[in-house]
Amino acid sequence: MNFSIRIVFALMAACTLLSSSTVAQAQSAGTRALVPGIGLYDITYPTEQETIDHIKKCKFYGITTLYPSLSGGGTVVWKTDKEMYYPTYKEVMDGGYDSLTSLIKHAHAAGIKVYPSVAVGPVERVIDGHPEWETLDRLGRPSSKTTARSFSLAYPEARAAKIAMMMDLVNDYDIDGLMLDYCRYPENSKSEESKYGFYGYDKPLIDACKTIYGFDPREVEIDSPRWNIFNQMRADTVTAFVREFGEAVKASGRDIRIGGFGDTNPLGETRACGRDVPTWARLGLIDDYFLATYVEKADQMAEAIRVSRDLAGDEVKLMTALATFNRFLTTDQEVIDAAKAQIAGGDTDGLWVYRSDTLEESDLWLGVQAAGELTR
Repeated sequence: MNFSIRIVFALMAACTLLSSSTVAQAQSAGTRALVPGIGLYDITYPTEQETIDHIKKCKFYGITTLYPSLSGGGTVVWKTDKEMYYPTYKEVMDGGYDSLTSLIKHAHAAGIKVYPSVAVGPVERVIDGHPEWETLDRLGRPSSKTTARSFSLAYPEARAAKIAMMMDLVNDYDIDGLMLDYCRYPENSKSEESKYGFYGYDKPLIDACKTIYGFDPREVEIDSPRWNIFNQMRADTVTAFVREFGEAVKASGRDIRIGGFGDTNPLGETRACGRDVPTWARLGLIDDYFLATYVEKADQMAEAIRVSRDLAGDEVKLMTALATFNRFLTTDQEVIDAAKAQIAGGDTDGLWVYRSDTLEESDLWLGVQAAGELTR
């Protein structure tokens, strides 16, 4: 079937899935002015033609913003001399092709924004010359021994090194925003011991905790009152990174949005890994809060979103997810129902889809198109 015929069938199906009255009902149920359209968590492509074809498809199905993931582990997908490249990116770069530049060029030509996602904590070259910057677990082992190799946000010099690497992306590419993903200490759900509060026991924090509060955080029980003091110190170093990154962006003169990614249990993840996105929002350090509404059923979504809105305040844009990933949403109708449920609660500002590969595998483009129409 050629592309023009597919367009006709797609439009007919979309009209069946979503009537204008459904749109009006969903919009009237909400109380916030929604960001029109829908975003897609995405990748870059190894050839120009694949990029062109992908952007054409995104444009047709109403995608208004792409959130390409630009890091895998500690490797990255943009030009920088401060970190190792993701293997496939290095391969095409060696051939003279910059997949990110191509994605931005074709997306912008189609009126689609590009707002990359970068994993902050995982690193390679950042700590190669400074092994002391690798975060330690509660037993004094480097994080690479039990989970991902991550840097300690307790070292100002380490934060500065990571920010310098990310500023190569900010300064050298025409991006519209940058989403701070994995902006936290590690966690490891393989055991109960390592699931909560097990990483970030690093010299600057331990020394400060001993000096100021008179105890060693490795020797107190997790969730005890004294440990909660240490955990706040740990979270404060993550928040410091977000603040310092924002300051670097402002100093550069680049006008981009900054987003923070978090799950639907903000208090739990602050305990688990020191990530406190609602505080970033209340302090005005981020413009957008990307909420991982992945596992919730449609009837649970409004309440999960309300909790994050109450904690984050009204100033931040709260962008909630439609998760085709891991078969959380499996049909077009489930995608539409999830979008309607999120909007109906009145606390969502906009929608995004996680993620493009599973969207393709399950062929839920019509559902995503219909969900995006609910915001207009």
